Amino acid sequence: MTNETQEIMALFAKLVQSRYFVASAWMTVGKERRRDFMNTKGKSRLLNLLAAKDGLTNAEITELLDIRPSSVSLQVKALEEDGYVTRQASAADKRVSLIFITDKGRDSIEKGDLETDKLSETILAGLSESEINELRVILSKIANNVQQTQFDSAFFEYGHHMRHQNHGDWNRSRFPW
Repeated sequence: MTNETQEIMALFAKLVQSRYFVASAWMTVGKERRRDFMNTKGKSRLLNLLAAKDGLTNAEITELLDIRPSSVSLQVKALEEDGYVTRQASAADKRVSLIFITDKGRDSIEKGDLETDKLSETILAGLSESEINELRVILSKIANNVQQTQFDSAFFEYGHHMRHQNHGDWNRSRFPW
């Protein structure tokens, strides 16, 4: 590894060790994943489902989210108590309740999205539009390289060995990643 690539990898390591940077990255990924209800958890998963497909029954929610009916009932009740959803009797069948997201629920989702955007803007502040475009291209290439890389078992065994040798601590003087 050349000095240049070592320096670049050290800068990446510095970024991924920053809680602020990692939180921003995960929040951004989360913002995109929230649209995919199978990849979010708990009440936010239900809230995002209702934001996209309002007026569902408990049975429909159970099927769409693939969770137990008792879990749906508990989540709907908690969201209703907090003012994020409401229940209304179905016009077609008064025995069935339809679950609707409230303005407070939509505002909550929007507020989370705005906070995520603000954090991303803060991290990228000071970069010009052309630098941001260049960074996007470069990071896409790196992400593609990482995705296509086949790490052999020796790589992981070495890391496992070093972690145990250092009593669970990734000692930078002995193991510089």
